[in-house]
Amino acid sequence: MRFSIVTPSLNQAQYLGRTIESIVEQAGDFEVEHIVRDGGSTDGSVDVLREWERRLAERPPAGNRGVRFSWRSEKDGGQSAAINAGLRCVSGDVVAYLNSDDVYCPGAFAAVAAVLQENPQADFVYGDGRVVDEREQLLWTWLSRPFDLDMLTRHHTAWNEASNYIMQPATFWRRRVMDRIGLFEESFHYSMDLEYWVRAGANGLRLEHLPVELAMFRMISGTKTTSSPNAFWPDNLEIFRRYGKAGRLAPACGYYFYNLALEHQWNLHVAAERYQGVAAKWRTLAESERATALDSAALGEGLGRVICAIDAVRRNETGLARELFGQALEKHPAVRGHALAWNYRARRALGDGGRRLAEGFLARAVARYRRLRIDYRYAQSEPR
Repeated sequence: MRFSIVTPSLNQAQYLGRTIESIVEQAGDFEVEHIVRDGGSTDGSVDVLREWERRLAERPPAGNRGVRFSWRSEKDGGQSAAINAGLRCVSGDVVAYLNSDDVYCPGAFAAVAAVLQENPQADFVYGDGRVVDEREQLLWTWLSRPFDLDMLTRHHTAWNEASNYIMQPATFWRRRVMDRIGLFEESFHYSMDLEYWVRAGANGLRLEHLPVELAMFRMISGTKTTSSPNAFWPDNLEIFRRYGKAGRLAPACGYYFYNLALEHQWNLHVAAERYQGVAAKWRTLAESERATALDSAALGEGLGRVICAIDAVRRNETGLARELFGQALEKHPAVRGHALAWNYRARRALGDGGRRLAEGFLARAVARYRRLRIDYRYAQSEPR
């Protein structure tokens, strides 16, 4: 068996050597192929790559059946394009990509190899891992869960959160997967991994969860992942549009608008301008898809203003709430009868005291649901 790992990299010299080490030092009865696609780094990354190339040529690791190491440094089309460039060159049976600041845990490849050998029907294997800081100090443990396509293609409106619980650096797949569903979608710049997992599931591929720590995901301030609280939203909405169930897209769009309003401190003009970026992209869709997508976007902006109105009610800003709800009704005729609109009306009717009681009850119910159905592995790991 051969593992082929692609690493896209740009100006991560500080961490790149550690990433390479975690790949080539994997021990087991397999070969390792590591392909680095550097986007033209100027921080010394090329020196790191040259040093590792020399080191591996002079003294190959003894714990596996051999290492093939190659790299290239040149301008590229971004992370997804760099990953795909590497994937086109792989020769292994098992494939993955590991970003240049992330790390595999010792024994990861051996654990994945065992699962794939025992389960020839499995197309993907993904595991658990650790989220660490710049010094690899533990921030929290990432506990994945069995694959659920429905869960991955929806926004949880009850608590305003999406669920990409599959840890990207802890995910591996057979090379045959690429023959079936192709490479990563290069128009995605943040959620290209989620789109790939969802596309695989939607095409009937089998994704197996292995409850073992396989990788460390490094959280670094200033990176793409931490650039904005809403950076992933446009990609996620496109995933919901392509693969989600009918009727879910507009409420998800509404929460995107609401989150933009929060990010911009209730400047709804700025929020609306950013929100229109999604609609602008959908205007380029084929005619058979365009009308439905744009209608969801229009309804979503109206629902977003309803959610803002609900927030204003919660803060006892009744005048602002009425204004926002009026704006929402003007955005789309379907707003008037939507469940979120009735939620707003109910909160207004309950009054301050009744609203606090109702919100307390709902918060407890949502917390219990999340604990039992969504975050159950975290709950099971808590000390009793």
